[in-house]
Amino acid sequence: MSPPAEPTPTAAARAPDGFWLQHPHYRSYVLFAGTGLVLAIDALIVLRGIRALSEGTAAWAAYLAALGSPIGVAACWALFLGTLFFSIRWLRVGAKIPPVPVPLLFSLPRSVFLVGHYATLGALSVLLALILSGVIL
Repeated sequence: MSPPAEPTPTAAARAPDGFWLQHPHYRSYVLFAGTGLVLAIDALIVLRGIRALSEGTAAWAAYLAALGSPIGVAACWALFLGTLFFSIRWLRVGAKIPPVPVPLLFSLPRSVFLVGHYATLGALSVLLALILSGVIL
């Protein structure tokens, strides 16, 4: 029987120089992870609006007034930009996922899927904006 092999020597883990702001990959990943907070705040604002709806007209008017204040508008824009960053980053990640093979269907290039993702995001954003502005419905 042979003697046990010695463990492979490894260097101690360390952060890259200038971590994390100096490296675009790390910066993008940390910002993407941080958008979880943005999405949580978005959800809380929506839940507060649903609660205001259930409490009556006065509560709903107060909710809309809070969102219409300068701080509310600035917060909504910041949340919108954070959500937009999350969506675009997620679409880039989603385009790298290999397609599931489906029998009898042809395979499309990844660029078609990527363009399809962005087109769908844009179309849904325009549709939602038209609905919220009262142009549709």
